[in-house]
Amino acid sequence: MKAKRLLTLLLVLCLPMSIFAETIVLKSGSIVEGKLIEKTDKYIKIDFQSVPLTYYLDEVESIDGKPANILKKSMVVEILNPGYAKPPDKEEDIEINSESTVREILTKTNYYYATHNFDKAIELGEMALKKTSDRKLIAEIQYSLSSNYLEKGIEAYMNNKDDSFYKISLQYSRKVLEVIPNSWQVFSNIGTVYFNMKDWKQAIYYFSEAEKYLNKNDPGYVAIEVSRKIAEDMISRG
Repeated sequence: MKAKRLLTLLLVLCLPMSIFAETIVLKSGSIVEGKLIEKTDKYIKIDFQSVPLTYYLDEVESIDGKPANILKKSMVVEILNPGYAKPPDKEEDIEINSESTVREILTKTNYYYATHNFDKAIELGEMALKKTSDRKLIAEIQYSLSSNYLEKGIEAYMNNKDDSFYKISLQYSRKVLEVIPNSWQVFSNIGTVYFNMKDWKQAIYYFSEAEKYLNKNDPGYVAIEVSRKIAEDMISRG
């Protein structure tokens, strides 16, 4: 499965102003410059160096000098692998039945993931695990499950501090590392979970591991690097 990261962060970096950017002032006193691309009654989303940053909610003091009217206490940063920035592939929306192959199931799982139907993706992933004994294929399925449980866990943790889905995501990620010990996607998944739970030291470790195995020219590298630096800044601020 292609990689997508969704992180809960507190952004504390002072970033340079870009053309057509809004000035976001955080209650911590930090300033973020970025293009406002979405605003709802629950969050705002800005574009920072092609990385969508979504702020939940009372961490923000003002937007271009105007009160943010924000209600919650966390921020989400969405870091997309370029392969998942594209719309869902209709060709992956195939029919699945008891006779479907594992590869066919994973194809449909990719479609459900891209359409944010994480429950269906998890259901199919668990179905696929029962249909193969191939170690590498099992690792691929487990990575898919890790990614989908990570996504499913975001709202549960943000709203109720329910970390049960995050824990399942970690379990599947660690199983994948037993087979593919140099997977930057898996290290990034783990780092994301810890970042979401504000375990900065663990997040730094796993993001650093991800960076070791990811080409610096890959667009995803910048997003992971930024996330690690934010975690480091959080620790330095105590």
